[in-house]
Amino acid sequence: MYTSLARKRKKCYDTGMKQPFSLLMCLYAKEDPAYLARCVDSILAQTVLPDEWVVVKDGPLTGELEAVLAGVRFPHEMNIVALPENVTLGPARAEGLRAAKHDWVAIMDSDDICAPDRFEKQLGMINENPALCLVGGQIAEFAESPEQAVALRSVPTGHDDVLRFTKRRNPFNSMTVMLRRESALAAGNYRYFPWFEDYDLWTRMIRGGAVCANHPDVLVHARVGAGMYARRRGGSYIRSEWRMQRQLLDLGLINAAEFAGNVATRIPIRLLPERALAAVYNRFARSR
Repeated sequence: MYTSLARKRKKCYDTGMKQPFSLLMCLYAKEDPAYLARCVDSILAQTVLPDEWVVVKDGPLTGELEAVLAGVRFPHEMNIVALPENVTLGPARAEGLRAAKHDWVAIMDSDDICAPDRFEKQLGMINENPALCLVGGQIAEFAESPEQAVALRSVPTGHDDVLRFTKRRNPFNSMTVMLRRESALAAGNYRYFPWFEDYDLWTRMIRGGAVCANHPDVLVHARVGAGMYARRRGGSYIRSEWRMQRQLLDLGLINAAEFAGNVATRIPIRLLPERALAAVYNRFARSR
């Protein structure tokens, strides 16, 4: 007799929902083993499992992280890509995307938690619209428990709305995205672009004609750490922010007036104290 989860998986497979896909996750030494274990549990509880799990070790890991990985009982292929040194997120994801064996690749951060039907819902959208190249969803942010959300980050669902949103902000919650591998590689793959690795790739894919959508439901519970806003201020972040705005302009996704407006509104807030920056994010970029 099937368990409840096994029955749900069988229903998805029997109804033809199963589109082969890979899951891509990057790990580095400073991540929390307990967070990784909780993330792994959420993946193994999916109503539709990935056909391949690509884990990129971005440099040597701690023994505790290695122990969590060694204990994973994934029924399909585990594809481990071990990098000799830390190369940062963009280049690490680029290696993982090149190593993936399926045309669709789901992105996952190692400290977040998937809703149990995340992949089922996204595959349903892909089956309904084969032209899609980028499919994301909504996130609920939490500090301690995923059952106690502190904020929601909502992004537009339809292609045209996604394109309009791209002019101002990242139109996808990166940890929810499933992307068409061929389209991402044709756009140049991930690359080194601190804090903007994902937005950078999305804009190049969109410029290349990628069809986009976001599911209206929360697909991932995203962990927010105490230092999240501290990392989004200061000179290094400002340089990346400027580079991102220049890219939007160079790709023709915004015009000169929109570039000037974005720079005038986005760059100065990176000079605010951490608490003031958090207040800006919570007022304009999050709902509660």
